[in-house]
Amino acid sequence: MRVECFSDAESLVPYRDAWNALDGEVPFRRYDWLMPWWHSYRDSHELYVLGVFQGEDLIGLAPWYREAGTTGGRTLRFLGDGDVCTDYLDVLAAPDDANRVAALLVDWLQEALTTSRVWDAMEWDNLETNAPLASEVARRLGQCQAIVSKRPAHNCWRLELPESWYDFEMTQSKSHRKQIRRMINRVLDTDRCRLHVCDDIATIDAAMEILIDLHMRRRRMLDQSGCFSCDRFATFLQEAGREMMSTEHCEVLWLELDGEPVAAEIHFPSEKTLYAYQAGIDPNRLHEEPGSLMQIAMIRRAIEQGKQAVDFLRGDEPYKAHWRAEPRTCETVRIVPNTTFGLIRHGIWTTKTQVKNWFKASLGNI
Repeated sequence: MRVECFSDAESLVPYRDAWNALDGEVPFRRYDWLMPWWHSYRDSHELYVLGVFQGEDLIGLAPWYREAGTTGGRTLRFLGDGDVCTDYLDVLAAPDDANRVAALLVDWLQEALTTSRVWDAMEWDNLETNAPLASEVARRLGQCQAIVSKRPAHNCWRLELPESWYDFEMTQSKSHRKQIRRMINRVLDTDRCRLHVCDDIATIDAAMEILIDLHMRRRRMLDQSGCFSCDRFATFLQEAGREMMSTEHCEVLWLELDGEPVAAEIHFPSEKTLYAYQAGIDPNRLHEEPGSLMQIAMIRRAIEQGKQAVDFLRGDEPYKAHWRAEPRTCETVRIVPNTTFGLIRHGIWTTKTQVKNWFKASLGNI
């Protein structure tokens, strides 16, 4: 077994299928999501993907990049982090290989640290609390005297689904159940309403135009910029959407009311879970509750497809709890080696965190 470092994107292309096979049923861990992110967001960063091989077979992967900091340090981060808000990232391996992969990665990182100081810190943003392999890598590095710090991050929210729509209705409050049935009978199941599904690359551009238009019009109404105001994000999501749709891991839904789109969402499904990533609604038809109509249509369709859960991803928006989704705690993990430079950087990071928390607390008391 060996560890190989990939710093050139082209050298990873032959391993696309093997990488995807290690996704653990989380679409955001796939090559098809993370490499389009790299193409759009690499800036001056360095690709730093560590592959673990048994013979010629890829059995594990650390999908990282290396960021040069203003203080001269080099920080390892997960591909897909930052403004894109990629959730459920982790080091990848098949369950039977997890411990071996973690051990080999830590041995490689320790040797690289002593021979060439290729990393000075790791910062892993918004991982699920105790993400299996990342936590094991962090634990083993801690045993090697590295300083491991964790702080709470944004919750993700997941709605567990029963086998039937009727059973789902029974999980809702009496008043919400009544509202759902009213909206189905008066709107969703009438000739006024039609749910469109784009799961074909040939039509994704048109579907994305609908999503972007609804999202941006709603954001402008709220005096917000909207994520698609960033051309780089729009380019990334369209590229990733095409790549993911080619393997049946992406779909764009839009709800048409009286012949006009009123709500749209982009989803990234796995076999058991539907991940709802981004949405938009018509700000001129809020009185018809297009967001709720879409949620009903989306959840009902997921149950019909045999999905076990809908994941609303990060953010504590009230509608998630309203639908009886449950929070999944997340954390940001910071690791620095027990060296003079590492300790200095850890002190700077700790101070920044304390100032940030103090500032948040001060705003809350105003």
